[in-house]
Order: sequence, then C-alpha cells, then structure tokens
Amino acid sequence: MNIYSPEGTLDAITDNWIGVVAIGGVSIVAMWVFFIEAARMSHRDRVAPMALWMTALWWPHDGNYLLDFDLWFGTYDHWFMKLFWFAIIVTFLSETTYVVQTVRYGRDELSPGQSQRAHTFRVLGAVAAGVISWSLLKGALHDPLYLLSFMGTLLWGLPSASALLLRRRSAAGQSLLEWQAFAVMTFCYSAASIFFFGGGFFHSWQYVGICLAACIWSIVVVQRLKAVGAVPSSWSQVPSSTPRTATVS
Repeated sequence: MNIYSPEGTLDAITDNWIGVVAIGGVSIVAMWVFFIEAARMSHRDRVAPMALWMTALWWPHDGNYLLDFDLWFGTYDHWFMKLFWFAIIVTFLSETTYVVQTVRYGRDELSPGQSQRAHTFRVLGAVAAGVISWSLLKGALHDPLYLLSFMGTLLWGLPSASALLLRRRSAAGQSLLEWQAFAVMTFCYSAASIFFFGGGFFHSWQYVGICLAACIWSIVVVQRLKAVGAVPSSWSQVPSSTPRTATVS
C-alpha cells in the first residue's frame, strides 16, 4: 500500500482549505469536548476515565506530536500542522490528567488488594510501556504528518468504552455527551481526510476501511451507552450507575 506524500498532502489541504477548516474545525471542537468530558466524568464518578492501555498509548502519541514542534513550525511550516499542534495541547493535558485520575481512582478496579503505591507503580509502568510501544510503532510507520496515526487513535479509543462497560457492568465514568462528541470527531476527521487530503493513500480501501470501522463502532458505543442508562453529561443530576469509591491511602 502506497503511503502519502507530505508535500502533496499539505498542498491538497491548502487547495481545499475551506472544507478542511469547516469540517476539521468541528472535529477539533468535538475532540476537546470528548477529552474534557471524560475527565469530568472520572471526577464525578471517582473511577478511571479510560482503559489504562488506551491512556498509555494516547499519551506518548500526542506528547510526541508536541515534541516535534520544529517539524510543524520549521521543516513543513504549514498552517494546518501548526493549528493541530495547538489543538493537541488540550488533548495531551487531558491525557496527563487521565494518568493522575487512574492513579487516584482506579486502584480498587485495576489493582484490587494492592497498596496505593503498588497501584501507582503499575499505572506508571503501563505508561512507560506505552512510550516504548509508540516509539517502536512510530519507527515502523511511514507517517510523517501523523495523519494515519491520528485515525488509528480514533479506532484505538473505541475498545476502551466497550471494555469499561463489560468490566463495570454499568456506564459509570462515561456519558452520552462524551461518546457522542467522539462520534462527531470520528466522522468529521474521516470525511476531511478522505475528501480533502488529496486522494491516493486516503482513498485506498485500507484507509477508508479504518474510517468506516471507527465511524460504525462509534455509533454502536453510543447506542450501547443509551441502552445501559448512561447519564446525558457530567452536569446531569441523575445518580451515577455505581456508588463512588474513595481512594484509600
């Protein structure tokens, strides 16, 4: 499968800037809503906001994008990559919050019978493993603009919702707003990349297949959360699906 050309893709984005800004802008706003709402739901219900493996993969991915500052503002010097850099600041700060919340609220669920110190080391160890895993994956991918990996992170995120529902047997820590925003983000990024990034790789059956899988799965997640009685949002006064659990020192 051929990969995309960075220069050709950025030229296509510039040529289609109205569509990219319009649809991509909605995707970014939805992304911020998702990340912030997940942190709020974690605080509200005193549970880990995401599956640990997902936080461990997303954190180094977005952190790596921020560390590549010179690429976006120097090497490529393109407005799209610069705007994305500023947008990713919010997601990285949210993911860092997820690590802290997983340490604070996730011991009973993730490390039953263990001390808080052991649980903390386990979470930090998972994040370290995520850093190594992302480094290996990034080295194997020819994805200089992170455009494929961003789509991959959307697909990675959906198993987290399913895993938490199965493990908790409730919608605790998750709201409809959270995953509705995720669905909007997924649909918008898929549409923007397929229609406005210049074709070629972005029209391949493999890439379109990833987009379709993520979009369909996001709808399934929202419908499943509705079926189990998830609260509309973190501002809802409806009681949580499970009692809150306090962190024990």
